This record gives sequence, C-alpha cells and structure tokens, in this order.
Amino acid sequence: MSQAEFTYKGKPYSFKQVALNFHKVRKQIPGVLGTIAVNYFKDSFRRQGWRDRSLKYWPRRSKNFRKDNGRAILVKSGRLRNSIRIEQAVFARTVVGTSVPYADAHNSGVSRTVAVRSHQRHTYSKVKETYTTRKGTTRSRTMRKVDGSYQVKAHSRKMNLPQRQFMGDSKVMFMKFDKAVIQAVDKIFEL
Repeated sequence: MSQAEFTYKGKPYSFKQVALNFHKVRKQIPGVLGTIAVNYFKDSFRRQGWRDRSLKYWPRRSKNFRKDNGRAILVKSGRLRNSIRIEQAVFARTVVGTSVPYADAHNSGVSRTVAVRSHQRHTYSKVKETYTTRKGTTRSRTMRKVDGSYQVKAHSRKMNLPQRQFMGDSKVMFMKFDKAVIQAVDKIFEL
C-alpha cells in the first residue's frame, strides 16, 4: 500500500479519490436535505396535520364556513403550500421557509387583538347577461357586477386562529435526514 492510500473496513482507498468524492457530496447534501424538508412540510397539507412522533390533525373549520366544507384546510389557491422553498443551501446551513405573510399566523396560531386599517369595501349586484355562442345560439348567464363601494373605518378586532403547524422540527423528518446523510457518506467511499 502506498502513502496516498488507506484502509477502511478492510478495503484500500485512495486519499485523492475519497477527497474528490467528499467535495461532490459536500456540495450536494445541503440541497438534498433542503428538498427533504420542503417535501415533508408540503406533505402536511396532504395529511391535513403535523407529524412529529405521531400525526396531530389540524383543527377543523368552524361551522360558519359552510361554503368551504369540501375544500382542504389551509388550501384555497395553493399559495401557502407552493411558497415553501429552500431559501439558503450551503454546507454549514440549510434554510427552508416561506415568504407568505400569513404563514406564521397559521403555523403558530394567533389569539390577540389586531388593528384593521381603513379600506374600501365593494358592494355587488347580480346582472343577467345575454351572449351568443359560436354556433349562433343565444344564452344568458348571471354575472356579479360591482355596484358601489364604501369606506370602512380603522378598527380593532379579536383574532382567534388555531395553530395548524406545517413547518418545524420533527423526529420523523430528522430520521429522513439521518438516512440521507448515511447514504451520502456511503457515496464518499464508492469508488
């Protein structure tokens, strides 16, 4: 065995090749861990709950929201779920986050008085509209039209938003990290 070689688990290895493999893995592992975290956090929306050691389902909507009964919790347009992304991925630190302003309120829950700024509110009316199809038949549909608007004064209101955690530390996610790191270490010694 020459000086540029060593033995690990009974196999001879070249320092040079192991160093090259290490640098490749060192560049890849932050992105791999970030992707695992992003997918795990997005899975919370599919599971409709947070999984640490066990699955803790999110609280259901109040009965006042009957129009949203068939829709998944925390999903209307998908903006919150789709905003979860890797913000930084370097060897020393991988950051996964979201830029949606209401994400923290849902993730942590809110129970406090908040200030509402003055704003415009529209009033709507329904209008029947007739139109002609490509085949030449005349049809009608009901359209919603802005009828007017009024100013809402600034005020405060009590906000109660239950915690529906979708991001954070999780034992199951950390086990996935461990598995990915072990596979990455094995890649270093694959020659």
